[in-house]
Amino acid sequence: MVDRKKRAQDLIKYHSYASGAFGLIPVPGADVAAVSAAQLNLVHKLAKLYGVEFAQERTRAIVGALLGGVMPGALSSSVLGSAVKAVPFIGTALGVAVMPALSLASTQALGRVFAQHFETGGTLLDFDVDAMRDYFRKEFDAAKGEAADAPAAAPQMDEQPVQKAG
Repeated sequence: MVDRKKRAQDLIKYHSYASGAFGLIPVPGADVAAVSAAQLNLVHKLAKLYGVEFAQERTRAIVGALLGGVMPGALSSSVLGSAVKAVPFIGTALGVAVMPALSLASTQALGRVFAQHFETGGTLLDFDVDAMRDYFRKEFDAAKGEAADAPAAAPQMDEQPVQKAG
């Protein structure tokens, strides 16, 4: 089972980074569509990994309920971040500042929530949005913190690079 958990973590990481990259798409609305597709793809792959039947419409409803119920401010920021990209120059810069981080964090939180649910034997049919909303909020906040800390957490070289004789 450790291999399955590791594979789930790898899927979550891959799709989260892809979502963050999709947040950089300069076309308003196209970024949101690409992130949504990545999130659905992630849940599909996790369902397959855990042997759970996937239903696209059910998954869309669950994801929409989780995102809409937990992060209305973030959702309005992401929609605003996407729409503001239509403003030449400044809009693109502002959209690029907001969308990647929110996209990465929401995808990572969704992946963690679904992986946990599937790991405990859950399916899409018995997914209780109300019960998972607090867990999603905690994972989303943690993912936002990880994204904000990422550049600062990069390892620093303590020693001078070795110079080749030559």
